[in-house]
Amino acid sequence: MTIDDIQQLKRYSLYDGIYLAVLWSASFACLILTDRYQPLSIGFMLAAVSTPFFVGWRLKKYRDEGLQGTVSFRRALFYCLRVFFNGALLFAIVQYFYMKYMDCGHLFNMLTSTLMTAEATGMMKQMNLDIEQMRTAFESIGATQFALTYFVENLIIGILLSLPISFIMKSTNSIPQS
Repeated sequence: MTIDDIQQLKRYSLYDGIYLAVLWSASFACLILTDRYQPLSIGFMLAAVSTPFFVGWRLKKYRDEGLQGTVSFRRALFYCLRVFFNGALLFAIVQYFYMKYMDCGHLFNMLTSTLMTAEATGMMKQMNLDIEQMRTAFESIGATQFALTYFVENLIIGILLSLPISFIMKSTNSIPQS
C-alpha cells in the first residue's frame, strides 16, 4: 500500500465511522425513548443488528468506488477495524455527553425498573444478588465509566465482526472502466 492508498483508506473509514456512530446513536436514542413509546424497541434492535450489514455495505462502496472493485482481505480488515474504531470513539463521545448533561438518571431508572420485574427478581435471587446493591452499583457509574465501558465493548464487537465482513467482502475482480 502506498501513502495515497493509506490516505484514501483513512478518508473512507473516517466518514464511514461517522455514519456508523450516527447509526449507533439512533439505536441508543431508540433505547432511551423505549419507555415512552414501546415500538421504538424494534428500532433499537434493528439498528443494532444492522451494524455488520451496514459496515459490509460501506466496505462494498469503498471497494467499488475507491478501489475499482478489488480489495484484499488485509485491506478490507484494516478498513473495517478503522471504521469500528472511529464509530466507537465518536459514539462514546455522544454517550458521554448524553450521560453527563442530558440523562439525569433516566437510563438507570429505566434499568432498575427492569430489574423490578418478577423474572429479573427471581433471577437475581438465584444469583444471590440484592436489588439495592444493584441500584447502588448503577448509580455509582459515572458518565466517563459508562462511555469507556461501551467504547471498549464496541471495539471488541467491531474486531470480531471485522473478520467475517472482510472475508466475505474481499474481491480480486476489478470493475471494468467505462
